[in-house]
Amino acid sequence: MPDGGVIDVSACNISLSAKEYQSHDAGNYVKLSIKDHGIGISKDLLPNIFDPYYTTNPNGHGFGLPTCYSIVNRHGGYIDVESELGKGSTFSVYLPASTESILIIPGNQTGSDFCKHEGIGTFLVMDDEEIIRLSLEGILEDFGYTVVLKENGKDAIDFFMKETKEKRKLAGMIFDLTIPGGMGGKEAIMEIRKICSDTPAFAASGYSADPVIANPEEYGFNASICKPFLISELSEMLEKHMK
Repeated sequence: MPDGGVIDVSACNISLSAKEYQSHDAGNYVKLSIKDHGIGISKDLLPNIFDPYYTTNPNGHGFGLPTCYSIVNRHGGYIDVESELGKGSTFSVYLPASTESILIIPGNQTGSDFCKHEGIGTFLVMDDEEIIRLSLEGILEDFGYTVVLKENGKDAIDFFMKETKEKRKLAGMIFDLTIPGGMGGKEAIMEIRKICSDTPAFAASGYSADPVIANPEEYGFNASICKPFLISELSEMLEKHMK
């Protein structure tokens, strides 16, 4: 909304039938609607807005909506959009609802099946989002690591080179694949693998269809993990590949 304005956010329980929404599975959902009063999106562009790299914003990178779509889809949900030029857009997120009670076990995400990974040494985390860097820092420190945070691939490479020169070996690395306006994990690991092939490295992305996520070994990574992920999923990946 170039001129500012109001964003309306609403939520409700909704039951969808197969007849009403042929593209959605029938069932109970929580519907979250976000409505703006901006410039809107023309009907001929609407089919493309969830495609990676597609954007009508001159300052955009085409990852925001594809990432949202991927996250919602991985949770069994859907995103619908309605828009009209000059009047704004409404995005509706449908997330599967449950009538069952949820038992939360403090300190144990998945009950007795969860086995926390334990490690030592320095772990390098590269991500452009501060909240993700800080979250990973807390989790990895709880696992036993000392954590170094970097915002882009260039800074991550510089740190890795410095540690290598001082003959200090890193325990592992987690790199975000997409850094708007900067070097991402795919490019960074290519440079690092030129001098080191054995430091465990893991790719992270909110876009599950990224070929690096599907085939991490082909791009220099040991494994991959798709955002958002549970602590137990991260622990399982590290336990498998850090031993």
